[in-house]
Amino acid sequence: MQFDLLVCYFFCYALLGYVVEVAYCSIPQKRLVNRGFLHGPYLPIYGFGALLIIQLFSRFTAHPLLVFLLALLVTSLLEYVTSFALELFFHAKLWDYSTHRFNLQGRVCLLNSTLFGLLGLVVLYGIQPFMERLLSHGSASMLSYLSKAIVLVMGIDATSSVFRMTAFQRQLLEFKEKTQEIEQRLSLLSKLPSSQGIELLKEKLVADREQLRSHLHDSANHILDAFPSITSAIEERRVQFELLRMEQRDWMNRRREQRMKFRQDVRAFAKRKRNHD
Repeated sequence: MQFDLLVCYFFCYALLGYVVEVAYCSIPQKRLVNRGFLHGPYLPIYGFGALLIIQLFSRFTAHPLLVFLLALLVTSLLEYVTSFALELFFHAKLWDYSTHRFNLQGRVCLLNSTLFGLLGLVVLYGIQPFMERLLSHGSASMLSYLSKAIVLVMGIDATSSVFRMTAFQRQLLEFKEKTQEIEQRLSLLSKLPSSQGIELLKEKLVADREQLRSHLHDSANHILDAFPSITSAIEERRVQFELLRMEQRDWMNRRREQRMKFRQDVRAFAKRKRNHD
């Protein structure tokens, strides 16, 4: 029963964390930003952080300032360890706070840690009492089935997401190798006497290169949305991430300009129609 409750708490806070993170990132950008490593709408780091706060600091509810400081420290430690472990596994730092003031190796920063401390207060004094009342109405068998479903779904999601990130890393390497091969072929063709066949072959190689770039961007969009500051200690890969970010920003600017032009055309058409009527 206790384990099933903890799993349900974990899932609820992971879900709430996703909502908070998406809102926090989407509002400044004025577009929906899908955050998180997993496919589903949940962020496990928020679930684990909330469980740590509930389990460790419930006894200190008479001292809100102490709860805030302890929540700040524990969640910062969790974020630091998670960042370090993911970098070891994927050879990439999925978030980087190096541009923030008072950061520690770019893995944690004072601003985010303070926000996590405040969220700890919200969890302990506001959300958790409601969660306890809500889940207390559930039977032991219902909670058992629910926790098993959560573990199964999130386990499948995590496995799929790891494969997706691994495939993305492999795609980065293949993109570099294939584009280099295409560039070499184009360089050789440019030295040959021009003919219709040569020009057609050049066009095909250029089209193949653009198709590779398009496929890479499709794969990168979710990763860059989820981790906009992703970087790597490997210089070559760090440069690749920077280039992908620049191209994504250019693509977003073009999309924004197209939407603005479309709205202007619609308004102009409506104005002409009103004048005609």
